[in-house]
Amino acid sequence: MRWELIRWKGNVMGKMKDLLIELQETPIMVPCPDCFGEGTIEYDVPRPHAGGFNEGYIDTATEVCETCSGDGEIERLCDCGEPVTKIMGQDAEVCMECANE
Repeated sequence: MRWELIRWKGNVMGKMKDLLIELQETPIMVPCPDCFGEGTIEYDVPRPHAGGFNEGYIDTATEVCETCSGDGEIERLCDCGEPVTKIMGQDAEVCMECANE
């Protein structure tokens, strides 16, 4: 019984350590400001008038957002340029290095 208790405590501490490392390394993701979280951008394409038509028209096209590469999310960045990780809390605006200064 005692051996199982010791082994159980060791397993819990390993899981807590893994969770702590995950929180330190996982950046907080925010919706992309360019595509508003959709991953694609729609833009206007002017089509000039042709032979029998006396006026052109504005067509639309879509492409993958270059800022987020189509994911719809980007890392929240600190003023220093480093990503803000989950260890700082979901509402944090500064990275761990700037918070420790």
